Amino acid sequence: MHILMCNDDGILAPGLRRLAEYLSKYHRVTVVAPATEQSAKSHALTTEVPLKLEVHSEDSSNPRLYALTGTPSDCMKFGLSYLLDDDMPDLVVSGINHGFNLGSDVLYSGTVSAAMESCFYGIPGLALSVERYSDDRGDEMHPFIGEFIKTIFEDYKFMGLLNVNFPKEGPCNWDHFKIVSQGVQRYSNIIDARINSRGQDYYWLAGDLDDGKDDIPTDVELARKGYITGVTLTWKQQNDEDMHILKNIIHVVSS
Repeated sequence: MHILMCNDDGILAPGLRRLAEYLSKYHRVTVVAPATEQSAKSHALTTEVPLKLEVHSEDSSNPRLYALTGTPSDCMKFGLSYLLDDDMPDLVVSGINHGFNLGSDVLYSGTVSAAMESCFYGIPGLALSVERYSDDRGDEMHPFIGEFIKTIFEDYKFMGLLNVNFPKEGPCNWDHFKIVSQGVQRYSNIIDARINSRGQDYYWLAGDLDDGKDDIPTDVELARKGYITGVTLTWKQQNDEDMHILKNIIHVVSS
């Protein structure tokens, strides 16, 4: 397979670099990642300043490494619509991200957004995150990720988008992997208001994660219990139930 990789932690992040090296033993790998950290940039695009490409490897290298001075979505659009236009990948992999991307937090995630760009090109995508990245945890995750890619995307030809989260410790195998629904990440104390040494107000966007529970098993709940979770995603945000309600309202109003 030809795999295109990205992240939002930047081209130098060990989660990305070490996974790219591992996957390059079995696949042809191209990396187009942000030149600097771009966490929580969601689907942001750079439109007001030009982008610059930095080459971090030789042309014949595997993996091939490129850094773009933009967001994760910039990187994927550049890779899929320009750099690899005549050599399209079979799979997009984003990560391994340092920190969970669970539940409703995927709306802000540059990692997930990069993988989601694959949907617009008819290519499957895989977003990978871990509660806390370390080289040792990476070594534990890599064999399962490799087997997962082979099974799901090569053998069974899955063409969708998956968001997968690993706990910071524990087994990495099929017995500990669960396909579940997407949950909600609930926060309190989101604004941390402070005063600097000059008596001026300033604010940090922070938040404490609450322990709210959904009515059905979700990635948020099961990740906290130590499972590897997988959620199928799509770019489409249409709410069919509310659309039906609104159509009925419009029908009554216009009758």
